[in-house]
Amino acid sequence: MSPILVQDFLEISYRADLDLLLGRWLRPIELAEMQQGYELLLDAAVAGGCRRWLLDVRRRQNTHQVGAQWMVDTLLPQLTTRLGGRTRLAYLMAPVYLRDEAADAAFPPASYFVDKPFVGERFIEEDAALYWLQA
Repeated sequence: MSPILVQDFLEISYRADLDLLLGRWLRPIELAEMQQGYELLLDAAVAGGCRRWLLDVRRRQNTHQVGAQWMVDTLLPQLTTRLGGRTRLAYLMAPVYLRDEAADAAFPPASYFVDKPFVGERFIEEDAALYWLQA
């Protein structure tokens, strides 16, 4: 699996064996880089028709409220129109982020995703994230 796109803050690859788009954030990022990165991920997903995303955010700082609001208001609504079907986003995080109150406040609860054409979940182990993505 070789990268299809590399920025200094993000590497995007495609795993054909799992029909999975993999985005690995390479360093802490600013809001504009987060937005640019997710737009690049969406473009790559559209090009490959891929609705399973594994997002490795262990090397970046966790998303803050403004970034999370941009995701909910701007990026996530585009998934349906550009990809069709239900998109699954698995976030691979460092364990410390799951204990962070601000991080919990920024990530929507499971009930938020019930009637949405996308669903997201957080993981600390890549195998668990991959299993969830294939479900």
